[in-house]
Amino acid sequence: MKRKQLLYQEEQKWEYGTILIEDGLCLIENGEGDILLADSMRHSSIWIQHKGKWEQAGFQGQMALTCGGENISLSGGERIRYEKSVKRPLMALLDSLDDETFLAFLQHLHSFGLSVFDCVFSYNKGVFSHTSEEQGVSFYHFSNDTAQCAMQHHYSHDGRGDRFEWTASNGKRSIMYSAVQRGRK
Repeated sequence: MKRKQLLYQEEQKWEYGTILIEDGLCLIENGEGDILLADSMRHSSIWIQHKGKWEQAGFQGQMALTCGGENISLSGGERIRYEKSVKRPLMALLDSLDDETFLAFLQHLHSFGLSVFDCVFSYNKGVFSHTSEEQGVSFYHFSNDTAQCAMQHHYSHDGRGDRFEWTASNGKRSIMYSAVQRGRK
């Protein structure tokens, strides 16, 4: 539980959007210009910029938000934010790491100016493969407005542990090893 709290303290957890009203539909345009139906956010926590500050809100019907007991009619142009999710293959990797390696992983990622919420591609062989292979490689790509980094996770269940190879678009490279060597399964 403390790991998820640590992850969700990061500022990069936020996706910002703008409410659009078109043909009687409430839509959300995110920062990349993608359009989402407001209904897809019905069960998500969202915040609206209201009276100069961010306040938690929830959709009440198609064209209104409730914010602190107050109903806000939507007309379009309202700014909202909501929490991004961590891609499932990346979360599976993070959950598999011991505490020391987990913290080292986050420090490495932050040293490149990135966060787990900047993961734009993830392939965790363990999530997609139904066989327990002795070794393999999973791939991750992180990107934001100022940095990009590719990471390969080499794993081995023969006692050698995990190796993480990081390469950033600016040429910076790093190799990190797991703190705890894994035993044979």
